Amino acid sequence: MKKSIRLRACALVPVLSIVSLAVAASVQAQSIELNPVVVSASRMVQPMSEVSVVVDIISRQQIEQAGASNVTEFLDSVGGMAVNRLYGRAGVDASVDIGYLGQAGSQNVLILIDGQRVSGMDSSGSNFAQIPMSAIQQIEIRKANGGVLFGDRAQGGIINIITRTDSAKSVDLSFGSFGSQRQDAYLGFRADQTRGSVSLMHAKVNGYRQFSESDQSSAQVRLTNTSDLGQFSIFARGFEESANLPSYLTQSQFDADPTKIGASPISSKRSGASTGLKYLRVLEQDDLFSIETFYQELIEKTYDAVKNTRTSVTPEYKVKWMGSQFILGGEFADAQANTDTKKQVGQQTQAVFIQAFRPFTQNITTDVGLRTQRAESRFQTASGAITTSATAEKVGVSIGALVQLTDMSTLRAGALTGFRFPNADELYTFNQTTYALLEINPGIRPMSTREYFLQFEQRYQAGKWAAHYRQINAVDEIAYQYDCGVVGDVAASCNSNLYDTQRSTLSFSSDWKVSADAMLKASIDFVDATISNGLNVGRRIPLTPTQVIRVTYEKSIGSYVAMSSLHHRSGMMQASDQSASEPEMPSRTVVDLGLRTQFSQTLSGSFWIRNAFNKSYYDYATYNGIYPADGRSFYANLKIAF
Repeated sequence: MKKSIRLRACALVPVLSIVSLAVAASVQAQSIELNPVVVSASRMVQPMSEVSVVVDIISRQQIEQAGASNVTEFLDSVGGMAVNRLYGRAGVDASVDIGYLGQAGSQNVLILIDGQRVSGMDSSGSNFAQIPMSAIQQIEIRKANGGVLFGDRAQGGIINIITRTDSAKSVDLSFGSFGSQRQDAYLGFRADQTRGSVSLMHAKVNGYRQFSESDQSSAQVRLTNTSDLGQFSIFARGFEESANLPSYLTQSQFDADPTKIGASPISSKRSGASTGLKYLRVLEQDDLFSIETFYQELIEKTYDAVKNTRTSVTPEYKVKWMGSQFILGGEFADAQANTDTKKQVGQQTQAVFIQAFRPFTQNITTDVGLRTQRAESRFQTASGAITTSATAEKVGVSIGALVQLTDMSTLRAGALTGFRFPNADELYTFNQTTYALLEINPGIRPMSTREYFLQFEQRYQAGKWAAHYRQINAVDEIAYQYDCGVVGDVAASCNSNLYDTQRSTLSFSSDWKVSADAMLKASIDFVDATISNGLNVGRRIPLTPTQVIRVTYEKSIGSYVAMSSLHHRSGMMQASDQSASEPEMPSRTVVDLGLRTQFSQTLSGSFWIRNAFNKSYYDYATYNGIYPADGRSFYANLKIAF
């Protein structure tokens, strides 16, 4: 398998080169933004042309033009990653996987908002509805291990959502199939050295399936003041979500009626609030000192009520010394995950890191980094029970290089290591049927990875193409284990260090303005993800495809822009099916069609047909059944700017 995938992928290199030259010769002399600013690559503001790792920058304009009603809907269009939805396009319980790490991919992707991690201590999917869409300035997707700079859970990559502070004012309205509706408002303001914003969102949908209604609300307030004393920034954010989860279907039920309610439906309620304060001061010779405090509280009620809290302090110092740029910092956090039955897991982490950037020659820049992180965990099975503890310590290192081959071609390369401590709910055994938490099972070792990457990018005045290779080797991969014996007369499942794994991903992407009125964007990913030891050595890792193809085409027709996108994903092994004993999830190809226009200077709109050919498919299935995706649906969006 591995050999055939690499041969096919490598065979495309000369073909893509010929195509790129042909297209470049025919395109019009119109440029695309090639050097946006990025933060997540190094914890400081950098132009893309100075970044040694691969980072995709998604602008607010791109999000609006794509007609996405939530963050996960847009992320599904980005190459080199996957989005698995359990309950439709609203994104309830959706998981995001950068680098095709598979079933536990979402646990190895770190979600940040303005540089602060927003994931709780448990394994629940990141709730992107906790921030209004109108508050987003840009999304940065780091397609490389970020463990040195950001700590554990960043082995696949990082999604950093940057919020706005501009003084614009707007209202976004959308409605569509299955009772879908969303209202999203942004109010920015500025006075002298103070600027701020207020964002509000409410969204609800009845759902494609029976018993799949959801209701989401979120709000954010930001305020920044700059003076001779430095810059002070403060934010407050909150959200609420209620959702009915219709459960899984058997294959025969799915074939007969994919909208049917499943065997174990349940309602869920989620809410949360967070606040933070950051101080930044420019010192002599443009050195920077900053310190940030952050508090977050998340409450989720499904089978058990779990309350997650996290408090962190993050100091950083950026200094230029002897021709190099250094970032020195620390992260000190206390997190809790407590259930309503008084089961408790607490974790204190202390981390220090250093990253150095140095020009090696005029065209070569290198960077090296080191992080050490210590986690002290405490466990309590019930109120008044004896508290036990465990300590783990991991080290991450990174080295990268950016080579400017010509004015229009770039080579990026690097080697990185990362790690992940077990999540709180991975430290429990739980009921095989209802997933209710049973007893604490703290004997899980941290997961570790080694990654090597190489990217070549060729740019033209009207576009670019790139080839990107990632190899990730994981040791002690934490994964779901169905049969973990009997706990209190209940058949139990658990998580454990099931195996070691290896992944190779080769991605090609191209972004072209093929004429004055047409744009073509395409990507193809070849994935080889296998188990490398144990009883199932050589088998594919569950929930990893072998090929993924994405193509988007836009063409201006008068005052309108017509849009079409195709997303093909090959078959995958079902979740938790390490032995490949269950039927493979079939491949699927989904097509979306859209039309957008600018009615006036202040009014714009778009209309979309999602899953235009009404493909019946699913992106997630496990030992007990199938979680259907939405059928054909229609959505209209309207934006009013003031």
